[in-house]
Amino acid sequence: MHLTNYSINKKNEKFIANETAEQDDYGYKWSLGAFCKHLEQVGIDMNLLWSRIYDVIIKTQLCSENYIQANLKKNGTHRTNCYELFGYDVIIDSDLKPWLLEVNISPSMAADSPLDVAIKSNLIVDTFNLVGIKRFDRKKESINKIKHRMNGLYGNKGKKTGLGNGIQGTSLMNRQGQEDFTNVGGSQINQMIEKLAMENPNEYANLVEPMKKSCGLKYREYIREACAEY
Repeated sequence: MHLTNYSINKKNEKFIANETAEQDDYGYKWSLGAFCKHLEQVGIDMNLLWSRIYDVIIKTQLCSENYIQANLKKNGTHRTNCYELFGYDVIIDSDLKPWLLEVNISPSMAADSPLDVAIKSNLIVDTFNLVGIKRFDRKKESINKIKHRMNGLYGNKGKKTGLGNGIQGTSLMNRQGQEDFTNVGGSQINQMIEKLAMENPNEYANLVEPMKKSCGLKYREYIREACAEY
């Protein structure tokens, strides 16, 4: 009687489907918010109930921590580029005690109704925000590319780019880059680069100096992120 699997229940002839995202307490598939509001209306302390549910979730995560840490070290991944979205199935008994039924490692992202679209799209947004994925602004990136090209044409002091006339000079951008580079000589990013080269000598041994020099320019943040994610 406690079976709550939607993929099975939706095939029942008596199943009433939700038709709008705004009406999330109609039919046989409610939002969690609507369900909690209903429990509050019948006098249940939701703060206490949620604290018990959180306790179950946290203890479940602790049970798997050693296994997850071992696999992270085995695969050499960084903590910020490895994540999993879990779906917890929790049942509440008559004493308001939560019991863990199972943990889904691949919760369904399919959307069969407007309510599904509203809930699951927000879930995906929250997941990406927690992971730290940055929104890509294509228009801003295009403008930046144009600026960089213009700097390449007119940023050199005493030197005409691409004309091949032999006029020599020191690039203002390069000079600034060298100054920045001296300021970050013992910084964390240089240590990350050296560590990366030591762990992967065949791939990065010849790239240490170019990467360090680039750290003094506008690419410093990109290199820092790449090293961290690696």
